[in-house]
Formats: sequence, C-alpha cells, structure tokens
Amino acid sequence: MKYYDDMLIKKLNDKTYTINKDGIDIIIKPVPDDERDHVIDPRILKVIKEKEKLFAENSKKGYSLRKERHRPDKKTYDITNQQIDCEETLINVNKTHMIDVYKFSPLDNNQPKPALLYLHGGGFTAGDISLFENQMKYISEQSQSIVIFPEYRLAPETPFPGAIDDAYATLQWMHENAEKLGIDPSKIMVAGDSAGGSLTCATVLKDSQQIIKKICLIYPGCDCTDCHDHNLYTWSYDEYPAIEEHLDYTRGRINRIKNNIENKELPNLYLQDKVTPYDPLVSVVHCSDQQLLKFPDTIVVSAQYDYLRLGSDYLVKRLNQLNKDVTSICYNGCDHGFLDMIGTYVQAEDLCLLLAKELTKL
Repeated sequence: MKYYDDMLIKKLNDKTYTINKDGIDIIIKPVPDDERDHVIDPRILKVIKEKEKLFAENSKKGYSLRKERHRPDKKTYDITNQQIDCEETLINVNKTHMIDVYKFSPLDNNQPKPALLYLHGGGFTAGDISLFENQMKYISEQSQSIVIFPEYRLAPETPFPGAIDDAYATLQWMHENAEKLGIDPSKIMVAGDSAGGSLTCATVLKDSQQIIKKICLIYPGCDCTDCHDHNLYTWSYDEYPAIEEHLDYTRGRINRIKNNIENKELPNLYLQDKVTPYDPLVSVVHCSDQQLLKFPDTIVVSAQYDYLRLGSDYLVKRLNQLNKDVTSICYNGCDHGFLDMIGTYVQAEDLCLLLAKELTKL
C-alpha cells in the first residue's frame, strides 16, 4: 500500500541533479512535485503538522523512554509485490549473551547472494523490527539479495559498547555462516540510519578482516559531540534555508535533535560515562586519517532539514581529502528519519531502491 502516486518516484529521479559545494559533488534528490527551492515535501509537512500537538505534549511531560520506544505515529506499509521469506534466529555474541536476528530473502535462494547488514536507528535507545520490517522486505525484493537485521541491545539497559559488540558479532556470524545463509561472503554491505550510521562506522573500525565491501550511512550520527565545543566545522542555521511559511517547521525538526545534544544536563543514556562522545567509535568525525583510510566504498545519505547533516558533510569532506571512494546524496525537503515512513513518503521508497541498487552492484 502506498499513499502517493507511483509517478512521483520517476519524477524524483528525473529531477535529480548534482551540485558542487566546496569541491564536493552532491547528488540532490529534490521534492518531486514542488518546483520551489527550500520547501518541505508536502507529505512530510502534513505529518509534521499532525505531530505538532503530540510533540508539544510530550515536551511538557519531559523525557519518557517508553514513549521513545513506543511510536504508534510511525506507520509503515508493505509495498512489496512478491513474497519475501523472513526467518528469525538467535545468535550467540562473544559467549556472553544472545540477540535476535532476522533474515529476509527471496524465495529463490538457490545460489549465493549479496547481503546487507542493516543497523537500525533510534538514538541507541529505541528501534526494532516492527518499524523496519517493511523496508527490509522491499530492499530484499528489489535487490533479490539477503538482508540481515539484528536487534542489538539498547541503552540504557546496555550502554556503550554493547550495541557495537552486537553489530560486529552479527557481521562475523554472517561471514562465518555465509554458505548456510545463502550469502556470497565477498559481497557484504553494511548500512544504518541515524544511530545505526554511527554503529556502521564503528563496525568498519572493528572489521580487521575487511569483510565489509561497501557502507551506506543514512542521515548518520557522525558527530555525537556538541559541535560548538570543537572547530572541525561550523554549525549554523544559515545552512538550512527555508521559505517563510515553512521556516518554523524546519527549525522545529532541526531543534529536536540539536537541543538534546547541546543540553549538558541530560544524561547520555548510551555512553553513561564509559567513554566521551569524542571517541571515534562514537563520533566518526573524530577518527584519525589512518582510521578513515580503512573505510570501504562509502555512500552518505543526508536529509536537507536534519541537524546531523553538517556532521555527515564533514565526514564526506574528510574521506574525499583522503581520496576514498565516497558519494554524497541529499534528499531535499526531508527531515531526519524519513526512511521510517515507507509507503507514506516517496523518498523512503526511493532510498530503499538506492540500497537495493548498491547491493546488486557489489
């Protein structure tokens, strides 16, 4: 089920163009049915307006872990056209605990296929298969490949580096059991959104065997520090222009993350003083050149109205300076988390198609 015309996907890709900013080529995915610059996609704006009251009420009541994990407002829809098999299994991590892992695959599973390890977002404290199942099914269908989705342990119950240990253990499990899983061990890609983008980078840093051949970072948490506390790049609202009638909405979406990061009084549920946010396993922008040279081919997907975009832009700049293979793609008119709304947002489907295409190119 889709709540938009299929022609919008074609329009989105027909209108895609490339700009060069500060020596970096950026592929721009514009709003498909609005010719104006600096606007919010109409489907996203509709949802933002619907959520305004909910967010205002939640803000008055203060932080609630339960409400972060239970998000009935995030509805996804199955847009596949063929049956995709889903298998659930438990895997052992470092002989200390087990985690739930889901495998999505086409019914034709006769020969080894490329595989995607997908690490979900949710601020390290939320997210599970219920929010991402339809995206994983669609990627598997469109790529005719295997998709692996681990439910890594969440904070605050499991602080740093628990999620990283689980992500890396899942990668090793995929590689060691490739034949049984129907995976081509030479064609493994890792992708993650938001906090999952941070975990993807951490998994690359731990991947001494160079199992990972490509990564896709989706509006990733590249910098979990307060950017005002360092001089790597300058954060400014000037980088987020919007037409007058959309300005308050864009600021609201940007500030939702900005205020959390900059509020020094809020405890960091993920780190819990185990390390500082400057640790490269937490904030990849603080990696050394030597560490970044280990990165495989990298695709960085950003959203125009996302506080985290400038941090991911800086990572692209660093990788480019090191002559690494890096592609930057920006979805204009979108805010953080648009992949969550497959079936409602055109861009969520398009991003799944992008991931599927990159899988088939391995």
